[in-house]
Amino acid sequence: MIGRLLIVCLCIGAAVHAADTPADSAVELARILAAKGTISAADLAAVTAASAADRVGALVSILQQKGLLTDTEVARFRPNAARPTVATAKPATPAPQIAELPVTTREHSAVSLYGTLLLNAFYNTAATNIQDLPLFATKQGSDATGGDKNFGMTARQTRLGLRFQQDNVAGAKLTGQFEFDLFGGKTPLGNGMDMDLFRLRMALGRLDWKHAAFEAGQDWSIFAPLNPTSLADFAIPEFSASGNPWIRLPQVRAEFKSAPSESTRLLWQIAALDPNMGDYPTATFSTSRQPGLGERGRMPSLESRVALTDRHADRDFTIGLSGHYGRGKNFGTLNGVTVFAPVDSWGIALDYSLPFSRFFTLTGEAFEGRALGIFSVTSGEAVGAVGGVGAHGVESRGGWMQGQFNPVKRWQVNLAYGIEVPNATQLAVGSRWRNQTYMGNLIYKLTTNVNFAWEYRRLITDYRNQPFATERGDHFNMAVGYIF
Repeated sequence: MIGRLLIVCLCIGAAVHAADTPADSAVELARILAAKGTISAADLAAVTAASAADRVGALVSILQQKGLLTDTEVARFRPNAARPTVATAKPATPAPQIAELPVTTREHSAVSLYGTLLLNAFYNTAATNIQDLPLFATKQGSDATGGDKNFGMTARQTRLGLRFQQDNVAGAKLTGQFEFDLFGGKTPLGNGMDMDLFRLRMALGRLDWKHAAFEAGQDWSIFAPLNPTSLADFAIPEFSASGNPWIRLPQVRAEFKSAPSESTRLLWQIAALDPNMGDYPTATFSTSRQPGLGERGRMPSLESRVALTDRHADRDFTIGLSGHYGRGKNFGTLNGVTVFAPVDSWGIALDYSLPFSRFFTLTGEAFEGRALGIFSVTSGEAVGAVGGVGAHGVESRGGWMQGQFNPVKRWQVNLAYGIEVPNATQLAVGSRWRNQTYMGNLIYKLTTNVNFAWEYRRLITDYRNQPFATERGDHFNMAVGYIF
């Protein structure tokens, strides 16, 4: 439907242009789609900021990324590429025409390829848990090798994906997505530092009806669903371990949508998920899967979210409330006897997105919960050892807030702060207690397909009852992204 509307409007625009009138059909169509909620205000601004010759391509690219246009439909807007000819004394023979065949599935559903080719250069002034994507600072003085200050470059945050869609499947629109990046680890070779391995991000199928949807596969958790804006933290969301719960998990999800009024929309989501609690032994490699704390609970994790969206002046103001619950079983050995301890993982989160003007948007989350290690909350310390403090799960609270500024076309400024504070009485002495992150970045969108970004991050990490170990560090990052 959107594809047909776009074709009609562009044809009309071409006719108007031929008559020497100033109308710009691409911009007008973008305004219509923004008013209907199909594209965002930021998308509209991107189309408007593009040159007259690039506006159609910018709008087509946005609609393709949203899965509203197939490769076949997009191909209608591509100019015919010039074909080279070979100089010869004889009359040139026309080169054979090679048809561009769309990629389809066995069921003849259109498949589109998308991705972001991303290069990051970084500099750190303190030792951190991950060099290129630091989540927290390690204890002061813990690195005697001089590695606490370092510089590097990487392309492992590059992301690639496939989308497909098919209309009128059981009266619904069927869509699917398979996405991976290069954050799966390092090849164990002497020169394997930049031979990065694939990592599964998403693999899902989805059926959308007018007022309901069904999804099965690996996708983002519906608990605390928002993330700050960053090209420095692209493989792992910004403020992970400092106020931003996140994870992508296998799940079965249902959604129900209603519109109480013309400007108001209500969304209710429920899901049953893999009960992982974040205790997977990352120091070892294995092709087998063994039950962890969550799997021993013998039931899926459960989540739900209710979100209210109100449209005002072509901008969507959204507030959401989500919850998570999982049941697990901790185990250990005391005096030669295996002992079990129940673990109830739970959390509640508030999320909000408030675009007060086209120049400023406020977003953020606040949460509280227990044993949320799978969400990178109290990461690595979310469940203590049996017989000690935190054996039934460590409670934690925190959140993050971001102000996004769009002062002029193509430039964007993001300023944000995140904090996570576990319950100190449930942590062993020397455990990471409080983690704070200050962030500021500047993004320049040369085109819709080429972005540059510069980011500064200040990390402050405290350790329980060890004030001498508190570490403060700075992270500088420059990113160049090619988006297609």
